[in-house]
Formats: sequence, structure tokens, C-alpha cells
Amino acid sequence: MSEGTRTPDRLDHNQELYQLSYAHRGTWSVVETGRRLIACTWGNASHMADLTARDAVLVKYLNEAYGKEKQLETVLQAQIGRTQNMPIKKKLRQHLTETKAHARSLSSRIKALGGKADASNLPGPDALGDAVGAVTSIANKAAAAAKGPVQVLRGTGVADNELRNMRDAFWNEAEEIAHYTIIESLADKLGDSETAKLARAIRREEERMQKFLGRQLQTLAGAVIREEVPAKERKPAGSRSTRRRSTSSRSASSSSSRSSAAAKKPRSAAKPRRAASSGSRSRSRSSS
Repeated sequence: MSEGTRTPDRLDHNQELYQLSYAHRGTWSVVETGRRLIACTWGNASHMADLTARDAVLVKYLNEAYGKEKQLETVLQAQIGRTQNMPIKKKLRQHLTETKAHARSLSSRIKALGGKADASNLPGPDALGDAVGAVTSIANKAAAAAKGPVQVLRGTGVADNELRNMRDAFWNEAEEIAHYTIIESLADKLGDSETAKLARAIRREEERMQKFLGRQLQTLAGAVIREEVPAKERKPAGSRSTRRRSTSSRSASSSSSRSSAAAKKPRSAAKPRRAASSGSRSRSRSSS
């Protein structure tokens, strides 16, 4: 592909290598990364071989959750730097502290089971045959990380950027909740009460964070409307028909009131006639 036809969104091989080395703050080449990955995989394979099948399953899923927590440490730091909303910034900082505590707790639990905490999210010995593909996956992740700062400008305004970042945070929390739901279920079925207790406690914190983010999504959606939609176009759908229904109901109510009042008048007028009739009968008796 020539320079004239290359697009900014399409990275060539040299750019991917550069971003890979930048993202890892080193001077590794893809070949060296592949060697380290393979060595790491062999190490995990030999270590996993020392575990029982029960503990190996738990360690595998705990390590995936651990890798996600370590990833989110970086993501949260970026989101804290991006947001201009102080309540959100405060909550993200609080959750960053929780996230780091989650990673430490997971690491301790993995070690207690005889495993080794590994943030690479490798699924065990089977990954050895896919080492080359994993290197490519790392390069792709590095390229995505390099694009991170550009995402600050992906929206059309301040509120739009905030909304998109909170949407991503909400999605990350959903993934974490899924991790801990699985771990808790596995641990319960395998009789590991300590792992189940840990997963349950972390899941509840993730659910609280997701609820907070859900409220922010609704608030920020309104902010986007105020920022981007003219006031005359903000009327909700069906508002005119609602006014028509309310007007017609008031008219019907008014008509009903008038009809009711008209129905009462003859009855009230009839009373004097009865009274008058009674009076004439009493006079006739007295005269007789």
C-alpha cells in the first residue's frame, strides 16, 4: 500500500511494532515478546500441573478476573484524567482504590490455592499452541492502547465525551460482575467457601459501582440533549396528543358538571310546589 492510499485508522506492521514497544515501555521486538510469552506459558503449564483439577479450574477463572482488575487499574486512571465531572472523578478514584484491593485479594487467594497470579489472562497449557496468535493479539491490544488518548476527542462535545466514557465504564463493570458470578458459582459447587465469599464480596462492590454509573448515564443523556438539541426540539414524543387528551377530559368534566347542575334544578324547584300544596290543604281543613 502506498503512502497516498494509507489511512490513519489502518496501522501498518512497523507502526504496530512501535506501539507495542511503547505500550510496554521497553525495546522488545515481536520475536522477543513471543519468546517471553512461550516461556511464560511453559511456566504456567508446569505450575498448573502441580494443582488438583479442582484447584486448577478455580485458579484459571481467578486469574482471568485478576487480569481484568489489573487492566482496569490503567483504564480507571485514564478515565479519571479525562472526566471534568467532579462527582464522577471522586467516585472513579474511590473505585480505583477498590480495584487495586480486588487485585491484591485475588492474588492472595490464587496463591492460597497453590497457583500463581498472572495478569496475562492465558487460559493454561492449551495456549502454547497459540503462542504466535497470542503475540499478534498483544500487538493489537498495544495498538488499541496507543489510540486511547484519541478517544477523548471521539464525541461531539463535553457531555457526549462524558457519556461515552461512562458507557464504557458501565460495560467494564458488567464484565467484572460476570467474572465474579462465575467464580462464586464454581466455588460453591466445588465446596470452596473462601473463594465463594471473596467473589461475592467483590461482585457486590462492582454492582454498586455499576448502579452509580447507570444513574450517570441517565443524567449525562439529558446533558447531551441540552448541549446538542435546540430547546424547541426537545419536546417528548406524544406531548401534543397528551395535551389534547387532557383538554378533552377537562371539557368532558365541565360538561358533566353542567349536566349534573341542570338535573338538580327541577328537583329543587319542585319542593316549593309541594309545600304550597300542603298549605292549601291545611287552609281548606280550617275553613271547614
